[in-house]
Amino acid sequence: MSNEMSQFKATANAHMRRDGENWTCMCEACHAIRSLMGVDKILAVRPLVREIQTIEDRLLDVPEGSEKIALQDQFRKLHDQLAAVMEK
Repeated sequence: MSNEMSQFKATANAHMRRDGENWTCMCEACHAIRSLMGVDKILAVRPLVREIQTIEDRLLDVPEGSEKIALQDQFRKLHDQLAAVMEK
């Protein structure tokens, strides 16, 4: 199976270079690699979303002050990290 995946990856890389930003090739190799890229993105996004939700819930209960400001900063940084992951 790994030899087949290596071939898929090589084919998909060649097609990505050929197609540039509009990588819309529908061959089996490109489809398989795009699916794997989607799974990788989900695995990277999920923990960030969970942490954002946790902080958002905490922000509702924290009174105004330094702790709330720190949580808001952390909340913004996590959103920036999430945007960076989604951009890939």
